[in-house]
Amino acid sequence: MATVHSEPSPSFGDSRSGPAAPEENAPRILIAAYIAAYFTMYIALITPVVSTLALRVSDLSTEAGRAGDLALVTGVGAFFAFIANPLAGALSDRTTSRLGMRRPWLLWGVLSGSVGLMIIAVAPSVPVVVIGWAITQTAFNGAQAALQALLPDQVGEAQRAQVSGWLGIAQNVAPLAGIGIALSLTNAGVPAMWMFLIPTTIALAGVLFLVAVLKDRTATREEVGRFDLGSFLKGFWISPRQFPDFGWAFAGRFLLLFGFAFWNAYQVYFLQDRFGFDDGEALSWQLRLMVAQAAVLVVAASVGGYLSDRTGRRKVFVILSSVLAAAGLLALAATQNPSYLYVGAVLAGAGMGMYFAVDLALVTDVLPNKETEAAKNMGVFNIANALPQSLAPAVAPAVLAIGAGGNNYGLLFGVGAVVVAVGAVSTMFIKGAR
Repeated sequence: MATVHSEPSPSFGDSRSGPAAPEENAPRILIAAYIAAYFTMYIALITPVVSTLALRVSDLSTEAGRAGDLALVTGVGAFFAFIANPLAGALSDRTTSRLGMRRPWLLWGVLSGSVGLMIIAVAPSVPVVVIGWAITQTAFNGAQAALQALLPDQVGEAQRAQVSGWLGIAQNVAPLAGIGIALSLTNAGVPAMWMFLIPTTIALAGVLFLVAVLKDRTATREEVGRFDLGSFLKGFWISPRQFPDFGWAFAGRFLLLFGFAFWNAYQVYFLQDRFGFDDGEALSWQLRLMVAQAAVLVVAASVGGYLSDRTGRRKVFVILSSVLAAAGLLALAATQNPSYLYVGAVLAGAGMGMYFAVDLALVTDVLPNKETEAAKNMGVFNIANALPQSLAPAVAPAVLAIGAGGNNYGLLFGVGAVVVAVGAVSTMFIKGAR
């Protein structure tokens, strides 16, 4: 068990040193703050991905060019996320600030990410949106690496799947709140900048709450050792031969999020093109589908996390959830009646809820060197979150153009379903977890 020191660090809470071996039962206030920070940060980060960024690009582009422009914005932003997550994680593991190892990155990330969202809100052109989204993705993904490192840092193994489940709920319900905000503002006819300003303010409040109550780890210069650039860069390579379980877990997450990245990026345009909805109607249907998905997601995540902790099993829940998620994408791809979209939303909610409840705990179980390199290795793992956002928009326009004049969403989401199903297969090869 880690020793908790009583010396306060400047301005915020307490700090603790020693290895990343958390107490068996993390304090309730910390868990509540952790979940709140996760929820609020994802309101600011995911809402643009699934809704407001597409609307902003549509305002600044043409109907013929908006899909390509959205692919450019999301692709560039995802590239910066791809770089920032492992880099910030590695630097967090080496941070010797008196504020702790994770706090400085949480603060830097949420403040800088807020600046990026404000640039998007007032952008006069698509290139400026590209710049704003690159800043946002860099900053929030840097903070996310530190945020996810708190799971092995602060939460004992007996609690891990349940806390992971609540984090999964927070991540997946966050867009519901964001879309609700966007719909309310659209219907009220207020300027588009408020779609970005309000989620930004919410994220700031949530992360600052966590920073205030966190008993962060501290490290000394002697503990982190001398900085060597070559060794630092080599540390980002985690050999799948040496750590095969981590490699398979990475592949499973990458494939699931790659498959769903098609839906996340293009659902607004799908609703508009297939069913003829305007902006308000598309947001309204997004909100309805999110409500249905979130209701099922909460139940699936709670039950999945509880059963995983009770049985000690991870893989079976991850595999089952991936299959359900793939079925949800197939249902969305096939429907020609908007009422049937609820079927896809429910299946996707069940799959994603169970998946995120257990997968993060599974990854933590097989994480290499979690005592000394938790944030860096979680950052490397988060490449599986960021890279799909870059690759999917690059692939999507070519798939959409096959046989349907740029609107072949059935094929696009069908391809996504196949990719997700392959991700389920990769999880079967993990041997270091049940």
